[in-house]
Amino acid sequence: MQETVIFSGTIIGEGQRVECEVRATKSLLDGDPSARPVFSGYTAMESDATDQLPDGNYDLLANGERIRFRRSDGRFFSRS
Repeated sequence: MQETVIFSGTIIGEGQRVECEVRATKSLLDGDPSARPVFSGYTAMESDATDQLPDGNYDLLANGERIRFRRSDGRFFSRS
């Protein structure tokens, strides 16, 4: 079973620190109610604050995870 969930997060990098909302996919294994959920597909949701971030490399901190991404021409892209 999968569902979309929203977390609070923080974007840091390029001398910036911005609070944001983060959308992710929560997956549960069917038939095993004791299994821990798995979260994937983290995406920083666009807002007035994120729209003002300059192009560059950033880390998104949410739900105990650190997701690396870059911003280029006003869009977010994942990076490794």
